[in-house]
Amino acid sequence: MKLLRNSWTGIKHTRDLLNEGGDMSPKTGVWMSRLSRGAIIAHSAMLLGSQLAVAAIWLIKKPTDKMWALNVAVTCGATIFYLSWLLAMMIDKHFERMPTTEEFRKWAGLAALLGLPVGHLIFFMAGKIQTLSAMPSFMWFFPELMVGGLIAFCYLRFTYVRQWHERLSSEALKRHSAEQGQALAEARLTLLQAQIEPHFLYNTLASVQHLLRKDPENADFLLSQLISYLRQAIPDVRGTGSVLGREFSLIETYLNIVRVRMGGRLEVDVQFDPALADVPFPNLIIHTLVENAIKHGVELKPGPVGIAVQAVRVAHEGQARIDITVKDNGPGFGAGDTVGTGVGLINIRARLAAAYQGRARLDISDAPGGGVCATVSIPGNPI
Repeated sequence: MKLLRNSWTGIKHTRDLLNEGGDMSPKTGVWMSRLSRGAIIAHSAMLLGSQLAVAAIWLIKKPTDKMWALNVAVTCGATIFYLSWLLAMMIDKHFERMPTTEEFRKWAGLAALLGLPVGHLIFFMAGKIQTLSAMPSFMWFFPELMVGGLIAFCYLRFTYVRQWHERLSSEALKRHSAEQGQALAEARLTLLQAQIEPHFLYNTLASVQHLLRKDPENADFLLSQLISYLRQAIPDVRGTGSVLGREFSLIETYLNIVRVRMGGRLEVDVQFDPALADVPFPNLIIHTLVENAIKHGVELKPGPVGIAVQAVRVAHEGQARIDITVKDNGPGFGAGDTVGTGVGLINIRARLAAAYQGRARLDISDAPGGGVCATVSIPGNPI
């Protein structure tokens, strides 16, 4: 019983060795199968055994010239293939990487340089042992046919493997670029937060201090709005993701503060569809657009001014979109005395590209009747 178990284990091990290297998927990175030393020994033994079996059949049965020619052709083909196989393994020693053109050319040259003489030598020696007159005339060029067909097949596989690896490299590069873009956007966001938070806080506290002397009621309202704003902003102030509902709540509180600081001459119009409250959206993007509209727009225009912020679901070319618009009635492009660096808008576009894989956009245009209109358009749920 133990002998049977050991024999069965040996048979399975031999089978595994023979199957080893049969993976012809492009991930192997080679144009021929790759084998271990044990697998090479197993395949060599199988090749030798098959040749001995063919020779035994030829000897046991009535020998004929046709059977001899067939035996010689099989021996020649197997030898050339096996030789090319070993050459490929010697030249391409690297796993899991794209083969090079130089390696393939070297292999093809050596396969032809060694395979053709070896094949013709087999036919020559076989003809000395027994006549090959029964063999068709074209079979005398069998080594050339075998080497040419083998190189052609391997070239097709070599091309397929290279295309597969190039596609993988391209996808990896795109992922790396997206990750780099996301990391850069997050770094810029951190810098932007470090700039916005103290600037906004100091100005608001200065306004509270000023109003305490002249208008305690408005000072109390401004302080309550500041507390509300900080309570909403601080818990997730270092995050990069948010939802539209939270962003609009922050913006509404922020604009209430700005309205008091501007002495009531700012008219605020915030329109938000509650159905969009849970839509994911990167934080501080709307805040940056609103701050730009105030700093470079309404603050520069004397008299009553206005700013409108809205989020609506729209259909564009048969696709559902969500448009977030920040519009002011300030002096418009190029009419103000301040010049921005553009870092905020660059940051917004980078973060939108990273968050929505190129499916979101930021458009800046002149607003009807004067001022600037900034619109962020993102993919939306089906209408």
